[in-house]
Amino acid sequence: MVDISGLSLPQLYQLQKDLDREIARRKVEDKQKAIADLQKLAAERGFSLNELIGGDAGKRGGKRGPVAVQYRNPADTSQTWTGRGRKPQWVNDHLAKGGSLDDLRV
Repeated sequence: MVDISGLSLPQLYQLQKDLDREIARRKVEDKQKAIADLQKLAAERGFSLNELIGGDAGKRGGKRGPVAVQYRNPADTSQTWTGRGRKPQWVNDHLAKGGSLDDLRV
């Protein structure tokens, strides 16, 4: 273990930045190595990694693109809803009056 008690505050901040950078680099490196190891193991058994786990192995979805509008308020066509997340108040009001979501579908 390294003794850091003799370091000044600026040196400690620099060490912290260096550590954060190194940790991020190693995470990427270790993840890539783990994926390669898993691909090799899958290949030894006659499979691709994609066959075993589906999708693009080692890649996460990340941010998705915009979603198409599914519903529109007939009283104010500028109000729309994709059908994801909480229902807007105008949808709740329509449903409370006995309407259905199909009435609002684009």
